[in-house]
Amino acid sequence: MYKNLRRVLGGALLALAGTVTLRAQVTEVPQTVAPGHFLLKMDLLSLTLDHDAGQDYRALGVGRTLVTTGLTANLDLQLGAEVFVAQKIESGSLTDRRSGIGDVYARVKWKFFDEAGTAVALLPYIKVPTNTGGVGNNAVEGGLIVPWSTHLPTGFEVAAQAEVDFRRNPADNGYDTFLSASAFAKQQLIGGLGLYGEATLGKSSGGEPFVSTLGVGATLSVTSHLWWDYAIYKGVSQGAADWNHVLRFNFSF
Repeated sequence: MYKNLRRVLGGALLALAGTVTLRAQVTEVPQTVAPGHFLLKMDLLSLTLDHDAGQDYRALGVGRTLVTTGLTANLDLQLGAEVFVAQKIESGSLTDRRSGIGDVYARVKWKFFDEAGTAVALLPYIKVPTNTGGVGNNAVEGGLIVPWSTHLPTGFEVAAQAEVDFRRNPADNGYDTFLSASAFAKQQLIGGLGLYGEATLGKSSGGEPFVSTLGVGATLSVTSHLWWDYAIYKGVSQGAADWNHVLRFNFSF
């Protein structure tokens, strides 16, 4: 019986992990990196906390990194890796802990429209399971993101995206389609400081509840090539984690 409960906890942990987005500014932007240049985005620390139906879930990510380089003026290549992931779920007297290296990602962004401050792109991606310690679902997954952005006369930057993901289902016998959308509005202030608000919404074809969050964040530009990003998100639906904190480092060269 104890082993069966451990399996149930492990399955719940992987299901929860699949709904957690460990990144700041969930919404992608359509702008691409110029050829010969690189952009490094690193989530130095990301922390997710959730309590639901007597279960407590915690996830810590360290060093989730995405490196982008331009191939053409409107096309770039992105490679990402999850350096370290630790997860824990507690239910009553039982605890399931897992930690290890996460998965790797390959993405390509094609900006096919850019006029008068408004841009749109296509961003297909694939996830390759390289995780250790049981922190992933050991499945190849992928999807397509369509980011859009524009700049308003008031100085606000507004961005939104639609996304379709093909994720391994919790029963591990097929794939579910996950449809989501998100948007943010950002205002650059004085001294390199920027503030933004963001909202996300998602739903799986597998019957899981809606995943919806509201968040606020701040960016700080140290130089034109170096900036920081901190965001905090609050889950506002049953399927979302209660809290998600992310501290990100960005460097272009």
